[in-house]
Amino acid sequence: MTRNSSVLISGAGIAGLTLAILLKEQDYEPLVVERNKMLRAEGYMMDFFGSGWDVAGRMGLTEALRAIHYPIDALQFVDRDGKIYASVPIARISQALGGKYVYLRRSDLEHILYDRARAAGVAVRFGSVVTALRETANGVRATFVDGAAADFAMVFGADGVHSGVRRLMFGEQSQFERFLGGYVAAFHLKRHKFDVGRALKLYEEPDRVAAFYPLDYQRMDATYVFRHDEIQLLPEDRLSFVRKEFKGAGWITEAMLKAYRANEPIYFDSLTQIAMPHWHQGRVALVGDACGCLTLLAGQGSHMAMAGAYVIARELERHEGDYAAAFAAYEATLKPAVTKRQKDAAAMVNYFIPTERSRPWLRRLTIKLMFSPLVLPLMFRWFGARSVLADYA
Repeated sequence: MTRNSSVLISGAGIAGLTLAILLKEQDYEPLVVERNKMLRAEGYMMDFFGSGWDVAGRMGLTEALRAIHYPIDALQFVDRDGKIYASVPIARISQALGGKYVYLRRSDLEHILYDRARAAGVAVRFGSVVTALRETANGVRATFVDGAAADFAMVFGADGVHSGVRRLMFGEQSQFERFLGGYVAAFHLKRHKFDVGRALKLYEEPDRVAAFYPLDYQRMDATYVFRHDEIQLLPEDRLSFVRKEFKGAGWITEAMLKAYRANEPIYFDSLTQIAMPHWHQGRVALVGDACGCLTLLAGQGSHMAMAGAYVIARELERHEGDYAAAFAAYEATLKPAVTKRQKDAAAMVNYFIPTERSRPWLRRLTIKLMFSPLVLPLMFRWFGARSVLADYA
């Protein structure tokens, strides 16, 4: 295999775009195909640090990350009446992470990566889906939704928790998924009447949690997480379902859902992990949520997606294009860390989403202790502050 081999990457998200950039720098010719007609705007706000920051630094992207600013000066926990019972300055969180930290939307990171990919000459084809994959003597033949077919030296599934590449090569999702007993919904308000100040505000009740992120003085993002048995919903039924689940919720939680009037369906997905015995088969490898989804409870999905892409590219370079050796080394390097983070996230469900048996006074005391100046750095050590690539060259 030569360095200018063409490779196919399914998914123009964080994992796929990171991998495309890194492979392009090695003189591969990546083609990225994305089911959506454009970069996604849906999703939720996230903390960015640890492994993701490490990879972004190696790629020279931290300046672009720091250029993103939202009017969020504090993380605040509020009660049913909106009264603040715990407030944590963002500067304290940043200090605990050595200044290697930003708040940003998932779409912000994807746009930064997309701009870098396009500047590097990466081909991105929107509105395209891989419908069949067949290994040949020297590569993989991919067939697309329009009936066209092409041959590639390697194929990468970076198409998320509901990966089509994984289904084609490894089988149905049901054999790999671990449902954690809840759902997440997220949406964006272009204009609103709610005053949350310059803070990310968190409100919780038994079995449901809501977070509100001011983007400026008119726009806001909202994320709702709640317990529920598994359910199948059409996109057009998502909003009414979430409204029903948060009926009677305190503070602005219910009112915010009523205020949402956009035409597009809200972001909605289950809290489901993907655990697989192997991440590669022949010339096809999976990366990011496609093979090791952590769920947002771990708070590190984007970090591990970038780390996975970096390790794949580095191992292909180290093994001079020997995909079998590179894929094996990639899995051996990252799978133990992903497995541990999945276990930690599963254990976090009952803490992240209160139960009827939770004691509010004890939770509030614990929150104040966790975010205190002395304990916060220790908490982040457990929560992924140290990059999984810290000892990886």
